[in-house]
Amino acid sequence: MGVRTDLFAGSCILETFPLKERAPALRSPFGTPGGPPSLSPSQRTLLSLMDTTLSKASPVEYELDLHATADELEPKLKEALNAQRKNMDVQGFRKGKVPLGLVKKMHGEAIGYRVAEQFVQEAFEEEVEETDAIEPLGQPTLVDLDYELDADLQATLRFGVRPEVELEDLSSVEITMLDPEITEEDVEDEIERLRKEEADLLPLEEEAAEDTDYVNIDLQRIDPDTDTPIIGDKDEDLTFFLDDDRLKEELREALVGQKAGDTFRVELPQEHPAHEHAGHGHPHEHEGDGEDRLYEVTVNDVKRRDLPPLDEEFVRRVTEGELDDLEAFRNDIRERLQEAWDERAREMAQGEVIDKMLELHPVPVPESVIEGYLDSFVKQVEEENDGELPEDFDEEHFRQRNRRDAEDQGRWMLIRDQIVEEQDLEVSNEEIQTFFAEQSGGEEQVTAQQIEQFYQTMPQMMEKVEQQILSDKVYDFLFDRLDVESKSREEFEEEMQQQQQQQAQRQRMAP
Repeated sequence: MGVRTDLFAGSCILETFPLKERAPALRSPFGTPGGPPSLSPSQRTLLSLMDTTLSKASPVEYELDLHATADELEPKLKEALNAQRKNMDVQGFRKGKVPLGLVKKMHGEAIGYRVAEQFVQEAFEEEVEETDAIEPLGQPTLVDLDYELDADLQATLRFGVRPEVELEDLSSVEITMLDPEITEEDVEDEIERLRKEEADLLPLEEEAAEDTDYVNIDLQRIDPDTDTPIIGDKDEDLTFFLDDDRLKEELREALVGQKAGDTFRVELPQEHPAHEHAGHGHPHEHEGDGEDRLYEVTVNDVKRRDLPPLDEEFVRRVTEGELDDLEAFRNDIRERLQEAWDERAREMAQGEVIDKMLELHPVPVPESVIEGYLDSFVKQVEEENDGELPEDFDEEHFRQRNRRDAEDQGRWMLIRDQIVEEQDLEVSNEEIQTFFAEQSGGEEQVTAQQIEQFYQTMPQMMEKVEQQILSDKVYDFLFDRLDVESKSREEFEEEMQQQQQQQAQRQRMAP
């Protein structure tokens, strides 16, 4: 059994801007994992002989031109050939005693290129990374490499640098902050939701489905031209509740009044092609074409909820024995709802803050940073597909569609880091301890110390925690300086509904 997501209308939930709080790490232009080995004296001598020129290609990019003669490269090339010879076992020669000329004939081209790329990488480190005046960002790009065995080496690397970010006055910039007030109706709605979750499902044999019932259906797409089933486009045992807000209204209306065993046809609208962003949830390469499709629906089963009574036994069950008093249960629900809404309100405000800051600070973003984020987006797709890209994944198209998102994330990273620097924001050990204490939630099974020990086994996770705390400080700083207007949930939801209608209209008009 399963659920087809295209049966559900796109949920209109305001999503916060997904942040990669740091630019992707600087890597070798040749894809070499990790940094290069430390330079030997002979290597440093060669680097000192190389002719290098550092020039500014744009406000946020530099180019490093490198030139070394064949004579200057010869000692290192010979050293690499000798290293290769030690491991060679060629018929007619003792191991490690193959003539150097034969080694060069067999492996010279590959070894020569390896020597060339090693020195380009090391020259970049010595000329750029060890220079305090320039801070490289993202991954350097090898834009030109002209080298053949026993010839001169000429190469050009391009890399991004951090631009100057001048923070604007924010005192007159308005943002909206939701001020959620939990009502008795909210509490009762949540209790009703919990009762539905705990309800037994009773099969209906003769009764027609109502708009809160649970159904199991088969869905067969029909070719309207031939009025025949489309082979291979059938889903069986799809299950869902008819009061699911995400369910397409056309399907809900068609199912209400149907009985187990009934078969009928319905036209269902398909979503317009999505402008997916890797940072916003899961990117989909195959969305609907925006046209109605004809389906034949077979109702396999209809069930109705049998809600449990709201009593002390129910309270003990849903709270796992922590509570048994109805009044305490209601108070607990109220507190949890308030916490959830407060968190959501802050996340929505953070998304608006980012939008405002990007609008106010159109700083240029190095191409290397944009490409770094796009690399991370592709990596995310891999991770969501068991470590491999889907067979039909068009990476070039994906990168083009996500480029704007990558640029925005890079720009926000630059703005955020400027605030951190100007305000001298830091993360203390006490703040880290508080974070883990909040994560444990006071649970006896998992203590804050155990959570911290787990995170410490993965340095990247600890870095993520520190960056999250630092980001919260950045948001607090911005909230203090922006003109924040509080709105009730009713006002906010009305505004969101208008925005959703406008967005839906834009999607319908999109080519």
